[in-house]
Amino acid sequence: MVSNVYAELYRDILPNETGLDTGWMGIGFIELACDPDRLESFRRIAAFNRFLGVDVSEITAAEVAEHFPILETSDILAGFHVPTDGRANPTDATMALAKGARQRGVKIYEDTPVAGVMTHRPKVGIPSVNGITLSDGTGIPANVVVNCTGMWARQFGEACGVHNLPNQAAEHYYLITESIPDVDPSWPVVEDASKCVYIRPEGGGLMLGLFEREGAPWKPEGIPSDFNFGEITPDWDRMMPYLEDAMSRVPVVQNYGIKSLFCGPESFTPDNNPMCVHTFDFSIYFV
Repeated sequence: MVSNVYAELYRDILPNETGLDTGWMGIGFIELACDPDRLESFRRIAAFNRFLGVDVSEITAAEVAEHFPILETSDILAGFHVPTDGRANPTDATMALAKGARQRGVKIYEDTPVAGVMTHRPKVGIPSVNGITLSDGTGIPANVVVNCTGMWARQFGEACGVHNLPNQAAEHYYLITESIPDVDPSWPVVEDASKCVYIRPEGGGLMLGLFEREGAPWKPEGIPSDFNFGEITPDWDRMMPYLEDAMSRVPVVQNYGIKSLFCGPESFTPDNNPMCVHTFDFSIYFV
């Protein structure tokens, strides 16, 4: 669920201040509860989110169908709807964020591999960060370093003397169908944890994003430093039960072709929560 602050950032602030469209679509979000345990859990989460100012309400299966008519709803106990949620175009949003940062004096270095963190270690007192070391031996001064290197976070942490960051790349799949008549791009994103799938309109058809109950780790020995925008050969045999479950939530998908089944690495922590590790007084690593 996206807080109102982030929705405002992508919907209003970035376009107004940078002149760049982020591709924001305020289509909303629905989390499905299909068993009593999840229903109770999601009710507690919804109550906490309302306390934090998120507009989330419990809706019936019939109301879920009103928002996303082609869903199979016979086993849905309830949905949790966030009408103010939405999605942005990743490329457009990144360009807007970068421009907004530059407008405030931020320097952005691209294609600049970082080898580690420079630290000042006084004879007396607490060590502190004073910059980063580049792979060519030069450095950039800084008193704060944020580790947001994704699936390289563990390796970068080790290079900086921070070991055992619990972060690992795993295979992640999504399927995109051919065009399906009557799919409306304004339908919300739907997540169904019971079937390990999230669903959203995409390119005239649907995207079905798949998760596994036991993910397949990718390159646990270390992510290649030159890897980018790569794909992994899909394991159809392993994923077939998940695909069948996902398609049972939107049975119409079985009548249309698959445009692509993408498999690529995405990094995860064991509990899927963000990780915050303090190493020195002036350095914080976020993953």
